[in-house]
Amino acid sequence: MRWMDAILVLAVVMLLFGCVTPPPSGNNTSGPTVITKPGPQNTTPVTTSNATEPLPPDYSVSLGDIVWVDYTLWVKGKVYDTNNATVANESGIYNPLHKYAPLKFNVTFDGKIIEGFVINTVAMKLGETITFDVDPARGYGPYDPAKVTTIQRYYNRSLYETIPRSYFVDQGITNLTNGTSFNTTVGLVFIADLNDENATLYYLLQKGQKITANNVPQTVINVTNSTATMEYALQENKTYVLPNPNTGELVKYTVTGKTDQNITLDSNHPLANETLRFRVTLLNASQPS
Repeated sequence: MRWMDAILVLAVVMLLFGCVTPPPSGNNTSGPTVITKPGPQNTTPVTTSNATEPLPPDYSVSLGDIVWVDYTLWVKGKVYDTNNATVANESGIYNPLHKYAPLKFNVTFDGKIIEGFVINTVAMKLGETITFDVDPARGYGPYDPAKVTTIQRYYNRSLYETIPRSYFVDQGITNLTNGTSFNTTVGLVFIADLNDENATLYYLLQKGQKITANNVPQTVINVTNSTATMEYALQENKTYVLPNPNTGELVKYTVTGKTDQNITLDSNHPLANETLRFRVTLLNASQPS
C-alpha cells in the first residue's frame, strides 16, 4: 500500500541519518568505469556476431563506432580484471559467476568508459592487440581524502514517530484507529496515538533483530520502552551503496576501517591514483547506422 511505503521511507530516514557524520559536499560515486571486480560494469558483454555489416580487414576504429574487445587489466604488476576466462584462471581471479565474453561498448566520451581506454581504442585495426598504460588523470582520478568520512557504529533511535494525519487522509485512508498495526521491513509498527492532526507510530523492535533499511544492514542491540540502540552492521573491506546525508544521492562506499565506536567509509574508486596497464584485442567493430 502507498501509505505503508511512505511510512517505510520515513523509518529509513530516521534509521540511516540519525547520527551520520556528513561527508564534504561534492561527493559522488566511483565515476566512469571500464572494469570493476569481478567483471565489466556499465557495458554489455555480447558475442561478436552482433556486429552489423562486415568491415574491410584494414578498417581502423573511429569515434562513434561500436566495438567488441577482449581486455586484461594489470595493477601494480598483477592481473586485476579480465574478460578472458583463460587469463582469469591462470591469474587466480576466476569467478564462476562472471560471464566471460567480449566487451561491447560505444567509442565515445560519454563517461561510461574511462577516457584513457577510449583514447587508445581509437585507430585500432581488426584483430590488433595493443598494450597501453592509463594514468590516474585519464583513469579513475586522483585519491581524494575529502571522500573519506566517519560514522558512529552505534546510535539510539526513538521507537516513536509522529506524522501528520493529513497524509493518510490525502491517500484516502480514513479508518485509522489506535492499535492499528502493520508489518514493514524495519519490523512491526502500530499506531500508538491518534488525534485530529497527527498519528504517532510505535516500532516494535526486538533485541537481536536484524533489519536492512535503504540497503544498510543493521542490528538491534538493546531496547527500552522508548528507544532502541542500533548498530550499523557494515563489514570491513566490503562495498555498500549508501545515501549521502547532505544530498540523499546514492554513493558507493567501501568500509576501510572499523573500531568499537566508529566506521570509516571511503567513496574513492578502488583504483583511484593507480596507473592502469591494459592489453586489448579488437575482435570486431560496427559503424553507427
